[in-house]
Order: sequence, then structure tokens, then C-alpha cells
Amino acid sequence: MSKNGSRVMIFRKRFNAVRPLLLAAVFSFVFLLGLSAFAPVYAQGPDPAGLQAVGTAAGIGGSSDLFTIIGRIINVALGFVGILLLGLLLYAGYLWMTSGGDAAKVEQAKLYIRNAIIGLIIIVSSFAITSFILAQLAGVTGFGSGSGTGPFGGGGFGFPGSAGSLGAGIIESHLPQRDATGVARNTPIVITFKEPIRIDSFIKDWTEATSGTVVGLNDDAIKIYPTSDRSQALTPVQARVRFTPDHKTFVIRPVDYLGNPTSNTDYTVELLGGRTGVVLEDGTAAFGGAFASGYRWQFQVSTVIDTTPPKVTSVIPSDGGNFAPNIVVQINFNEPVDPTAAAGVWTGTGGFTNVEVRATPASGPEVRPSGEFKISNGYRTVEFTTDLACGTNSCGSTVYCLPTDASIAVIAHAPTLSDTPPQAFLSGSGYDGITDMVGNALDGNGDGDTQGSDADAVPGNDDYGWSFGTRGAPNLEAPRIDSTDPIAGDLIDSSNLPLDSNPSADFDSVLQSSTVNSDTVVMQSNEPADMADTFWWSLSQDPLTAAGAVAGVGDIATKGRLTIDHRLYSPASSTAPGAVVPTYQPVIHSGVQNVYQNCFNPAASASCAAGSSNPNCCDGRPQAGGCAALTPTP
Repeated sequence: MSKNGSRVMIFRKRFNAVRPLLLAAVFSFVFLLGLSAFAPVYAQGPDPAGLQAVGTAAGIGGSSDLFTIIGRIINVALGFVGILLLGLLLYAGYLWMTSGGDAAKVEQAKLYIRNAIIGLIIIVSSFAITSFILAQLAGVTGFGSGSGTGPFGGGGFGFPGSAGSLGAGIIESHLPQRDATGVARNTPIVITFKEPIRIDSFIKDWTEATSGTVVGLNDDAIKIYPTSDRSQALTPVQARVRFTPDHKTFVIRPVDYLGNPTSNTDYTVELLGGRTGVVLEDGTAAFGGAFASGYRWQFQVSTVIDTTPPKVTSVIPSDGGNFAPNIVVQINFNEPVDPTAAAGVWTGTGGFTNVEVRATPASGPEVRPSGEFKISNGYRTVEFTTDLACGTNSCGSTVYCLPTDASIAVIAHAPTLSDTPPQAFLSGSGYDGITDMVGNALDGNGDGDTQGSDADAVPGNDDYGWSFGTRGAPNLEAPRIDSTDPIAGDLIDSSNLPLDSNPSADFDSVLQSSTVNSDTVVMQSNEPADMADTFWWSLSQDPLTAAGAVAGVGDIATKGRLTIDHRLYSPASSTAPGAVVPTYQPVIHSGVQNVYQNCFNPAASASCAAGSSNPNCCDGRPQAGGCAALTPTP
């Protein structure tokens, strides 16, 4: 064998000796890089506004959230160290193969390989620890699933977090609803708060001086995007914003339709917390306490475009009747209507004109009483209450009246049509009549078509009108509950409900819709405190006939029903003795009023005759103090 052949054989033997170590090192390095590539799973999650601001101030901001940036920095560092380890392993292999039988060099090569493998183990462990810490931080700040870890036998049920502000927090209602499906592509996103919100939280760079021209979405505080790609969030030029005069309701209308015409698309909306997110008019953060991370929900957009006009389903008072003057004028629609077109204030000389209330006293000229038009009930009900005080209800609150002994005429105006009916014409000042959420004009005559408000131009005026009379004295009789579902106080037959069962209460009179809200009707539970930001609820009401059916056009409504929608109940996963069973407690406060503005106080029901000494009914029993709240489990 030649000298060169001998050297080749020696090289092969030495290479074969270190080949398993080199293959193991390369495999470990590739595995480490693969883990690093998948590390930033938090990239699609919402970012707390405060942390995002820190990242921006540090020069590492942008469209990604701070946790994503941190993850990327760590991954780059780990990858760099991994490259150094790979180089060290390769050098050790080279040193071993060229040792020429020198025992000292072989031992030095082994030492390098051993240290490199130890370093690799340390890096993999560091990766695991870092991923765990970032995941925990994400959960604390609202990134996580929000599932509870309480003692209900399952360690959490996968409920999404950043949801508790609907009901227990600052949010009263929104559309599309949580987890809604079949949403039209031309839908807007509408949010109603319990307190006035600073306008620049929703409109980019808004000031009084630029209010007529700057209407773009503030994408620093509001994120609307296909759930699969947060980087596609709508920008200020892709969404326009309008708001109601009380600065509580905001309508975000995308310039282009959401989704696509061939497949359903999931969307996510995020309202960011912190001082750089959504703030109240005084500049303080709108989201606080357990809900400080903000609010987030999802819905699914279908492939269709909504071209169906809205209709009136019922009115209060009924047409042609005679009623006490403190009755509230109420119009119920078959679908949500645009709050910017259906809510406002009439001062007696000017203001909101899309709905008119006119009074003609027995003696005297016609007058148009001043007052406020409010929208409620998931944007399906519009109510008018005057500002003429005429009494006090049983809670000590002022009652307001229409002109007494008068004939009252109400007209809900259809808007001017655009060039593409049933769409209404949208001017710089908004719609001049009632439209649904997507801008379809009111179908006041219910013929399935839209003629607009100009009867001279197109036959069949689509305004909706009716009239009634008022008496001289107000009605100050407090409402009471006829029945509840589940039955109050019945913890045997009414328990073990389906997880999606919605509690309801039927009253002996029609309810004032604007008073049926998440401040006056509360859902309490014994769920652990760390599940607080997963539990949400919202309210709806329906006028009922004497037979208990939901009132329709032409029906005389005499009763009312409120219903509580909510997050799924936590399942009772154990029936063992001593096991904690999830318990829920609807509480109806005295703020709920009927259409005569009489409050639910003294609280009373068919099974509980509360009085002045025992003004509260708790589980069907009268008592002096308020109903005890459920205590959350640890």
C-alpha cells in the first residue's frame, strides 16, 4: 500500500470515530434552528398597548408586538450561539482527524466536543425556559387563551380571554356579535361603551378643527384583521368611522367589503388597553382591573352581501290607543339599525330629525317636544323620552311626560336613496333617515322594496308612522316579575342546565329597552377570579302580547321579557361529595324600568310580595338587605 493510501485509511478511521458525534451535533443544531423558527407563536396574538409603546420608544416597534420582537431577538441570539457551537464541533473533528496519533490533541478534541454538547444542552434548556416565561407573560397580559385554572375539575375549559369587558366592564354591546357566523361582507363594526370615549381613540389624528375631513380608523388602538393574519389589519385609509352625539357608540365602516365572494373568512377585532389604547374622555384608560388588556372578539364573514332593507316589527304605544303621558315612544326593528342614523337629541328648535314626535293638544297649536332618541337592545330598538318632568317614580328618579291630553304622531323617516337602491345616500352629515347597519334604507310600508322618503318622486313613501293619544295623569305603578327561567329559588329542578341556556324574566308590563343593560342586569358566578376576563354577558328585550308571544306589527303589547346571553357556563365535571359546582346568579336591579319609566322597586314577583320593610326579592323570598353575591372560588 502506498504512503498516500495509508494516510487515507488513517483519515477514514479517524473520521469514522468522530462521525457519530458530528452527525449528532448537526442533527441537534438543525433541530434547535427548527424550534427557533416556530418560537414566536405569539406573533398573531394581541399586543398590550403599554408594552407596544415601550417597544416603539426603544426603536424596535412597528407592526409586530413587543413579545414577538423579544422572541425574535432571543431566537437570533440562540441561532448565533448555535453557529458557534457547530463551528466548535467541526474544529474538534478536524483536530481529532489531524492529530497524527498525538494523544494530547485527541483529548483536546474530545474536550471541545464534550463542552460543545453541554453548551447545546444548555441552549435547548434555555429555549424551553424562555418559551415558557414568554407564554406565561402573554397569558398574564391577555395574550393567552384565558382559560381558567380553577377547581371545577378540569383545570380550565379553553374560554378565550380579553372578553370580560362585555357586561362586567366598559362595553355594553357590539356588532357583529361574538362568534357570529353568516355575517354579510358589507357589515360595519359597531361598538357601544357605557361611558363617553375620546374620539381620537377611534379616529386617527382627530381634532375639532379637522373633524369634517379626518375620519380614518385609529389603527394604533383598534385592530380589525383576518384572524389568520394580523399584519393585514385595516389602516386609516381602509376604514371610516362615525359616532353618536354622546360619544358612546362608534361605527367603523370598511371602505372595501370584508372577506371574499368564494369562501367564509374569520375576522378578529381588538380594542387595545392602556393609555395609548382606547381611553375615556378624561384621558384615563377605558379598560381597567381584570380587563386591563383590552377587549377582543371574533366573527365569521360569509360570501354574501346584505341588500335586504329593515322593517318595523312593533311600536309602543300601540296605534290608536290612549295612554298615560309618561309612556316612552318605542320602535322595534327586525334587524339592527345604524345608531348614527337612529339616535340623537331634538332641542325643540333643531337637532335630530330622522324620527319625529309631534303633539297636538286639545286646545293649542302643534308642538314638537324636545327630548332624546336612544338606541338599545342590540341596536334593534329606538326610544324617545321627553325632557318635561312630571313626577317621581318609586326609586326617587324623575319621570318625564309627553304633552298631556294630546294627540301624538310619530314618524320614522326613510332616507334619501342613493343611485344603487336599496342603499341610502350617505352625505357628509350622515343619513337623513333610518337605515340598517349596512346602509339599506328603511322599508316602512313592508312591501320588501325601498322607495325612500320622497313620495312625489317615487310612489309608496317608505316613512313609517302611527298616532295615539295621552291622558292627563302619569302612571306610577311599579312593574313586577311574572316568571323567570330558570325558576328563582329552585335549585333542584332548575339546575343542571345546558351550557348555552339563557336566563330570562317575564314582566307584567312592557320594558323601557334602554334601561335593560348590563349595569341593571348582572350575571354573577363562583368561577375563580382568574376566569373573570373570560366571562361576558349581554342583554336583549322583547315586548309581549297578553298571551306571551313576541309582539308584531299591529299587536298590542302588554308585557315584556328580558333575556341574558352569555359565555357558555363552565361544565360541572364532578359530582363527587365536596366538589365545587359552577353556580350562576342573575341579579335584576331596580334600574330596570317599564315603558312608563317606573323602576323595579319595590322588587316584586308573582311569588314574592316585597314591601317597604323588605324591598328586595332574593331567590323568591323578601328580605331587607340586598341579594348576597356569589363568592368566587380561589
